[in-house]
Amino acid sequence: MAGSEEEPTLDVARGDRALSEHLKNSLRLLRGKTDDTEFRTMVDDILAGRSSLREAVSAPAFDRVLSPFVSQAAEKFENLSEQEWQQLEETGERQFAEFREELSQRERQARAAETEDPEEEDFSQRSWLE
Repeated sequence: MAGSEEEPTLDVARGDRALSEHLKNSLRLLRGKTDDTEFRTMVDDILAGRSSLREAVSAPAFDRVLSPFVSQAAEKFENLSEQEWQQLEETGERQFAEFREELSQRERQARAAETEDPEEEDFSQRSWLE
């Protein structure tokens, strides 16, 4: 893209840009919820592409920060009914489909903007009868 490089996907996303963006957003959220300097630095390195998420999950800082969140989530999810699980799954799938479409639309718009000649006048909205 002209003027901007496409951001690489995280290693664990296996090329799935929507999953990668979701994981990055989750890492940013977790980073903001902790004062653990080691974890924050690790997240910065992952987001900048200097480190992989696959390597980070085995780091003590990752476990130290995520364990309380995982425990809370596990406790919450243990109490869900089968119907609630199904609704949660359907909501997640729908949200990912919407996000994938949004990413595709952004790509199409970026490609269209690249091919437009700023010097060329757009006559598509002009009425020749007026």
